[in-house]
Amino acid sequence: MSDMSHTAPAIACPSAPDGRCAFGPPEPFADKSGKLGDVSLVRCLHCGLGVSLPQLADVAFLYEGRGSQDFQPTSTGAARAIKRLAFTRQARTLLKQVGATPRSVLDFGCGSGLFTRCLGDLLPGAKVVGSDFHPEPPPDLADRPYVPNRALEDVDGSFDLVLMMHVLEHDDDPVALLRRVAALGHSGSSFVIEVPNIDCVWAPFFGRAWDAWYLPFHRMHFSRASLRSVIERSGLVVDGEYNACVPSMGRTLANLIGARNTLPFLLAGILLHPLQLLGEKLSARPSALRIVARKP
Repeated sequence: MSDMSHTAPAIACPSAPDGRCAFGPPEPFADKSGKLGDVSLVRCLHCGLGVSLPQLADVAFLYEGRGSQDFQPTSTGAARAIKRLAFTRQARTLLKQVGATPRSVLDFGCGSGLFTRCLGDLLPGAKVVGSDFHPEPPPDLADRPYVPNRALEDVDGSFDLVLMMHVLEHDDDPVALLRRVAALGHSGSSFVIEVPNIDCVWAPFFGRAWDAWYLPFHRMHFSRASLRSVIERSGLVVDGEYNACVPSMGRTLANLIGARNTLPFLLAGILLHPLQLLGEKLSARPSALRIVARKP
C-alpha cells in the first residue's frame, strides 16, 4: 500500500490572503475502495477546493484489478446505445466550444474508449487517439488509434487538441499532471479539462451519496476558482469556461441504497435528467466544470 498522510497538504490558493489554502475540519466519507478504511474530505475556506484524505504518495494501488479509472465497464445492448447517443451529443458541444476543427486529438484518460470513438466518428479526417494506463486498448478502441500513457513521451507536442475529461480529480498533484499533459500539445494547441463541481446544486441535497464525491478515487474536488488556478499554474491560458451537466442521478440513487449501478439505475437517471439539468441551469451550479485552455 502507498504511503499515506492524514494531514491536509500545503496548496497554493488563488483567494487566501497568504496565498495558501486554509482547510476546515475533515468530514468523514465511506471508503469506496475498501482499501483505506478511514477517508475524509477537507475544504479550503477561501477558494473552495476540496482535498481527499489521507494523502497518497501513489494512487496506483487503488486501481488494481480495474481496467480503467472511469470505473465504467464496457456497455452492451441498450446501455451502450444510450451512452453512445449521449457521448455523441457531448462531443458535438465540445467541438463547438473549442471553435476549430483539429487534425489530431488525444483523449487522455479515455477509460472505456466509447467517448473517444464517438468523437472520432465526428472527425473523419482527423487522427483521434485514446490513451489510458492499461497497455492494451479497451474494446471500443480495438480498431482505433491507442497509445498507453507510458508511451506518450514518444508523441510529445504532436496534438492540436488534448482532452482531460474527468481525469484531473484523480491525482494528488493536479498541477504536475497537467504540466506533463501540456507537453503533448504544441504552441497554440487547445486543451479541454472537465471535472466534477464541488459546488453542484445537488451535492448538499444528496449529501455523501452524491456520485461525484467518490472518495478516495477522487483526490481533488474543484471549485471554479481552484480549477482556474490549477490550469493557469500549469502554464496554460484559459480561453473559455463552461457549465456541463453530467448525468449522475442514476448512480446517486444506487449509492443511496447501496446497490450496483445497473441498467435500471441508468434508465432512472435518464428519466430524472431533465430535472437534474433544470436545477443546474436555474442555480448556475452545474454538476461539472469545463475549461477550454490554450498552450501559449
